[in-house]
Amino acid sequence: MLAHFRAFLKSFLPEMGGFLVILSVSLLAVSFYFGEQRPERWIALSLMLILLGVSVIAEINTWWVQRPWLRHVFILLLMVLIVALMLLPPQYGFYALLFFVLSGTVPMLFRRRVWLAYIVSFALITAVVLYITDGFAGLITSFIYAGGYYFFASFATVTARAQAAQAESQKLLEELQAANLQLQDYAGRVEELAVAEERNRLAREMHDTLGHRLTVAAVQLEGAQRLIALDADRAAAMVGTVREQVLEALGELRRTVATLRAPVEVDLSLPTALQRLAGAFQEATGIAVHLDIVEPAPRLPDPQRLALYRALQEGLTNVQRHADADQVWVQLARQNGSVILQVGDNGAGLPVDVRYKGFGLRGLEERAHQLGGTLSLAPRSGGGAELTLQLPLSLEGGDDA
Repeated sequence: MLAHFRAFLKSFLPEMGGFLVILSVSLLAVSFYFGEQRPERWIALSLMLILLGVSVIAEINTWWVQRPWLRHVFILLLMVLIVALMLLPPQYGFYALLFFVLSGTVPMLFRRRVWLAYIVSFALITAVVLYITDGFAGLITSFIYAGGYYFFASFATVTARAQAAQAESQKLLEELQAANLQLQDYAGRVEELAVAEERNRLAREMHDTLGHRLTVAAVQLEGAQRLIALDADRAAAMVGTVREQVLEALGELRRTVATLRAPVEVDLSLPTALQRLAGAFQEATGIAVHLDIVEPAPRLPDPQRLALYRALQEGLTNVQRHADADQVWVQLARQNGSVILQVGDNGAGLPVDVRYKGFGLRGLEERAHQLGGTLSLAPRSGGGAELTLQLPLSLEGGDDA
């Protein structure tokens, strides 16, 4: 309650200051007129009531402020009333105090040149009236009033500027608060997107590592199961190969969880990694892999090397799952500022309405787009299908390290 009362006083008192001055002067004049029983007392009372009433109505209904000519009418009407009171016998000079109220009002209504003209008018009117009533002494006194008029006008101007600056600061503060809330919202969304992106990356890593290893292991176990009765030694060898694949898968799982890095990034050059991958696939499946790597191999950043490695993994895995092929051709080439990996087979080929439905191909396509490259799966010339990954070269020349 106290805070509301203080806010009321803060907004009410500056606006009522002019009314208080008019009321104080009016009460002083009434005490003189009616105390001396002067015949002009009712005229003076009427003029003061009109002056106070016009001021109150103008403050309550501010529509006239939007019309420049009505502003002049309002000020001129008050000037006429004040001059009439100053000239009304016995010509009390203290009515000039009412010009202080107008001096604080005109800067709020007009441009600087206009309100300065009004201040000069107030000073001249005061000088003329005081000279008529008090002679040379009144003329000297009018200079004091003139200085007061200008002071009140300047003070009102500074106050108005301060209020405008405060309002602008408040507006900027509100906009800043709104922008801060927006930024917080955006930060939350960015964090959610980052989490989703990291989950997708983890899913791709798990698919590309464990998926490939487990697919090869499943093929080996199927072969071993069929050979147990016919060739126990070969079946045992295949089970041993599966064990190695599972151990490698466990190792890659640990590395993925710990550092999210692939073996191609840590230990091996890209050609060596591709050769080992192709050799392991050929040994596990019996499908012949023909590897053709450009010499010297391009020098590539880790994300591109990993993408090429994963592309070969996915291509070989799909050949085993879907192609029904016995030959695979893998080519790593450099052409027109790009590095291109192609994995083709002589299998059954692609359906007419083939789509990237598998998670592995979708993950590869995402990797390619993130690196500014492209991924395509199309029929191979001579039969079968061909997976092509094209990535822009970041660094030219030199062997792949």
